[in-house]
Amino acid sequence: MSFKQMLTCAITCVFLWGCGHGYEGEYQIKSASKNEFLDAFADAIQVPNIVIGEDYIEKEGKRTYYDEVTVRERGEEQYLVFRRGKEEQVWKIIDDNTLQQGKGLLGITLNKVTENNLQTTEG
Repeated sequence: MSFKQMLTCAITCVFLWGCGHGYEGEYQIKSASKNEFLDAFADAIQVPNIVIGEDYIEKEGKRTYYDEVTVRERGEEQYLVFRRGKEEQVWKIIDDNTLQQGKGLLGITLNKVTENNLQTTEG
């Protein structure tokens, strides 16, 4: 590999290191159920917000790190994918401030409360 190729690769890596998936921030969890009783019950329970970082999810002060957090497109829909090893969690992207996990009675909606510009840290 020539010096020019190595320099180009290094510059590209530095540029990509600073780029996130675009959904970093603090999210409030709400029930996605269409059932009024379940919605009222879920609203009565105090559920802590979660923070999504470049490579982690933090809930109640505990961080879960992932090998990769990316956006996947399938047709006209987009998904935020959390991958660790061979396992994936997939959350549907509703809009820039709303994510949805699961459907029906067990579904939840995550609404962005604040932006989070934290850098990736070793864990």
